[in-house]
Amino acid sequence: MTSINLVSPVGNGHTYSVRFREPLVIEQNSSVYLNFAKFKRNSSIYFSQDQTLQIILKSVLPAVLPAATGTKNTTLENDGIITIPAINPDTGLTGYTPKQLENTIAVLLGGDSEANPETFGIRKTTTGKPSQLFLYEPIFELSNNKTINIGFYKDYQLLELPSVITMRTSNKIAADTATAGITYKSATTYTDEPYYDSYAVSEEHYDFSFASELGDSTDNHNLIQMKTNINIGTQTGGIWFGLTSVEIMAAQEFTGSDTNWTGYQTAANDVFTYGTINNRTPVGGATARTIPALYKPNGIGSVTSAEVADKVEAKTYVPQSFLGIEITGTNHPTDPNTLILWRGGNTTTRFTAPTKPGSVMNSMKRIWSTPLANLLNGSDPQKTKVNLAFQTYWAEGFSALGRDKLEFRVYNMINSNFISTSNLIYDSQNSIRWLSYSFFQQSAATGTTNEKVNKASSQIPFNVMCSAQIAGEGWEEIKMSGFHKNGSLSPTGNADGTNPISLVQQYQIKCSTELARFLGVNQTEGMNPNMAESTAARIVKTDADQHTDESYSIFVKNLPIRAYKNIQSKAMGSGGNIQAAGYSQPILHDIPTPYSDSKTINSGSGDIIVGTFQPSIKKTLDLDNNRQVLNSLDIEIRDIETNEIAEGLSGSVINFTIQKGMDSSH
Repeated sequence: MTSINLVSPVGNGHTYSVRFREPLVIEQNSSVYLNFAKFKRNSSIYFSQDQTLQIILKSVLPAVLPAATGTKNTTLENDGIITIPAINPDTGLTGYTPKQLENTIAVLLGGDSEANPETFGIRKTTTGKPSQLFLYEPIFELSNNKTINIGFYKDYQLLELPSVITMRTSNKIAADTATAGITYKSATTYTDEPYYDSYAVSEEHYDFSFASELGDSTDNHNLIQMKTNINIGTQTGGIWFGLTSVEIMAAQEFTGSDTNWTGYQTAANDVFTYGTINNRTPVGGATARTIPALYKPNGIGSVTSAEVADKVEAKTYVPQSFLGIEITGTNHPTDPNTLILWRGGNTTTRFTAPTKPGSVMNSMKRIWSTPLANLLNGSDPQKTKVNLAFQTYWAEGFSALGRDKLEFRVYNMINSNFISTSNLIYDSQNSIRWLSYSFFQQSAATGTTNEKVNKASSQIPFNVMCSAQIAGEGWEEIKMSGFHKNGSLSPTGNADGTNPISLVQQYQIKCSTELARFLGVNQTEGMNPNMAESTAARIVKTDADQHTDESYSIFVKNLPIRAYKNIQSKAMGSGGNIQAAGYSQPILHDIPTPYSDSKTINSGSGDIIVGTFQPSIKKTLDLDNNRQVLNSLDIEIRDIETNEIAEGLSGSVINFTIQKGMDSSH
């Protein structure tokens, strides 16, 4: 019986030879078994070859390119594939620390637009155009050095938050000067026109796509903040905030065959358009002027000229909008000084919300209200303006996909500089579901070229519409988290119909073999990036510096050991599930997860992880050998699944016994 203890050289625990001063004699028909093994490795992450990571877009708005509506908007440059080099680009050496690997992946995915403005990875094309991921940053967590995070989050620094929303130069009423705020009333007196007869629409589109856990009302992203320009105690007419769509307006701007956009109107008074030369004009005033279609509360169809002539009831008419917030004044005949929420819908289906932007909207339904006095919190109404915050959100937790229902919240910002559960005054998930995801999937398969373009663009539909009933009353300020879709004012300055600013609703991450084995995931389920960095969905590898899932095979190449194994392979046999054939190899012992109970020591040049293995049952291997005399033994330690050299090992100790055969005469 011969006991052998082999210690690797410093820095190389995976491939080494040990020479003996005296010959090692192995008698005929001997056997061998492992006593114990000890492994050391740096806290680095090693790959035997370059690894790849692929971003797969599953759901994007718009779903097709506005400039080519027959092309899906899901193809990233290089198919969304990044290559993670086996050689650490920061050190020029093999191996990564957890943060080095996370940073390398984050830079390749898109970098930090603030720290590295020229590094956009797959978030931006090589020609400077926006990719579908441009509004999203790769996750990079600095707080935990032992955790790796991979994924995207919505970067709200790339979105605009103007102090005053830029109003469109066309398709708006601006008969008055801009001295009283950002919404206007025509010069005609309120007595003659006691209704909403002027409006303005934002050029920016609202970023409606933000995901939030149900019941979590403290996420302050994608807010629209609004403040009236007049105190509650002195406001007389109504002030309006609504969500509309410039694309639907544009659908009616063209002449000829483009004038009627199929599905957007069923009758002359149900047109969902604003501010075009073909739309209705105010009734009761001397000057013909384009205005939004007006609706009776909970009525069917927009109002007629005769109905507008009723100057008392006309005070209650509201502009057509997907969603509306109305602040009434003292002149309202039924609800003076009241905050009222409205939802556009179709009365033929019990006020249901529209199924798509192009659905007929022939009603405005009142869904909630509260007296303005309830918002004051002790403030003087003669010195206090209405100050609100509005937010839409995908209700995470409502369904398995987390994106079926778009809800909205309203906050009272009087005497408050931040949102919280204490100043939340309305949440649609408590009473009524607002919009389904299918709403945003407007088909762009039919129509003229202009119609197709506008239909595709309407998949990100919302613009802000402001209106007022009294000259000089309106909004002092509206701030919005939004963006221009095209041109020099877009986030890239280069967005267009071929490379549109996009909202990614779901994506997947697919990893190559070694990276997948390390991270514990080959391909993720659908992930939603429309969250803040701290809460966005991601791949997480905890205790990433410990490699608790690594397993080895110990090869003693000089011994006639015949152990059979195969390796992890993509190659399949004719049966479809049959891996590549196994073959004999000189494997002394397989070592499963030696670091599961590891300890970490500091060598002075970095942390070293130490793992040990001792078989619970002695596994004896017959050598079936002739007598051998050896002067050295060659050791290799390989990955148990891939059979690649375990280059991450900085040290090892192998202790085994060679036992003489029973029939040996020596």
